Amino acid sequence: MSRIRFEWDLESHRIDRSDGEEPGAKRMRRRNALRLLVLVILLLAALSISVIFIRQRLIDVENYYAQLLQDTVKSEVAALRVGDRDTFLAIQDVGNEAWLQMQSAVFGGYADLKAAGKIELTGSILEVEIADDRARVVVQENISDAPYARLWFYRRSERGWRHVPPDYSFWGEQRQQQADGLSVVYRRVDERLASQLAQEVSDWLKRGCGLLDCGDLPALTVEIVTDSAEAVAWRNEGAMQLRLRSPYLDIARADLPFDGNLRIRVGQLLAERLVNAHTDFRPVLYPADSYYLRQSAIAWLTEYMTRLERDSGLVGSLALNYGADKIPLLLSALSSNGDLSIIQQVTSTNISQANLDWREFIEWRLLVESELLAAGAQDQWLMLYDTADEAVRLLAYERYRRREPVGRYRVLDQLIWTRDDGSPQLRVTALAADGRDDEEIIIFNLVNGVWKRAN
Repeated sequence: MSRIRFEWDLESHRIDRSDGEEPGAKRMRRRNALRLLVLVILLLAALSISVIFIRQRLIDVENYYAQLLQDTVKSEVAALRVGDRDTFLAIQDVGNEAWLQMQSAVFGGYADLKAAGKIELTGSILEVEIADDRARVVVQENISDAPYARLWFYRRSERGWRHVPPDYSFWGEQRQQQADGLSVVYRRVDERLASQLAQEVSDWLKRGCGLLDCGDLPALTVEIVTDSAEAVAWRNEGAMQLRLRSPYLDIARADLPFDGNLRIRVGQLLAERLVNAHTDFRPVLYPADSYYLRQSAIAWLTEYMTRLERDSGLVGSLALNYGADKIPLLLSALSSNGDLSIIQQVTSTNISQANLDWREFIEWRLLVESELLAAGAQDQWLMLYDTADEAVRLLAYERYRRREPVGRYRVLDQLIWTRDDGSPQLRVTALAADGRDDEEIIIFNLVNGVWKRAN
């Protein structure tokens, strides 16, 4: 019995000592491992604190330079506001003589605007972008009570931030926006302009192509650039590739950078392109009436697409009284040397009874008459007169012989009435654009669907 218990004790003892390690040594090993773990944790914590400290230090430095930049901009605006030329020029890139001369002229321009009460220098900073020693700042100024944004560039040196010429390489990364029927390619500075342009021009194309047959017209691509001499121009009209000069090279509306003349010019180019597509680029020759009708249709289509829709002028009154769908018919009917009788074809109404606004057309006709007279184009000039009437023919020859200038006129009103012989006559009251206050009555007879001058 005791032998069995001994063997069991021996086996138990072997199990307890199977790892061959003393309990004290084992506890020491575990304690050392714990110490190493704590040391590693402390080292990592110290490293993290160092990284956080360094990062915070870098942020503090960046904030310092950012604040220094804003202080510099505000000082520059303040110098403009109070008329301190020396302080203003001291903030410029003094090593660039051409830039200093340019900025001196800019200072004078601001002085003129202030004297006229047209500008408010708010000093508001709308946007700041800093990359190393370069920076660009968008500054607001109010002109005629409207907010505008100017883009200024700066470089940092041991003297602090200094205003430098535009840095086109620091215009931001290239981006792209898509909308129905078009794509806008631009760089970061022009983000707001691109967004507004994409939204509005997409709507314009829908309206224009909903009226005219655009057929297989390619999608429009608009590239906003800094190296174009023109505000807006076709890069490739056939491929519908348009280049638009960034307004931030000069000044842009802070709230609506795609505004005013820029909108109108883009609208005009698109309207002309749609008309070209609708007419297969069929040419019209000056000074035929079809030349005026085409240009008037483009002007009306521009207003229609951009939703100005003033319904002014001859084509505007045609669309107003007979419907916008008559304009594509008018354009399709235009020939190289077509005359006003085209309108009777489109409306199926005699011109004298069509209730159209002839004032703009008559202004154009009087200008053409003056230009043909100055050019000595007698045959074309005489075609503007009702030479079938002997009295009118003699008057025309005498006027041509004297080279009596016609010049520009502003037509104030119009009246269509019927003569004793039953023929219609157009009588307009016009005011010469040369400054004379005397109003003139100019009369036109209707000859084969065309107004011909009769006095």
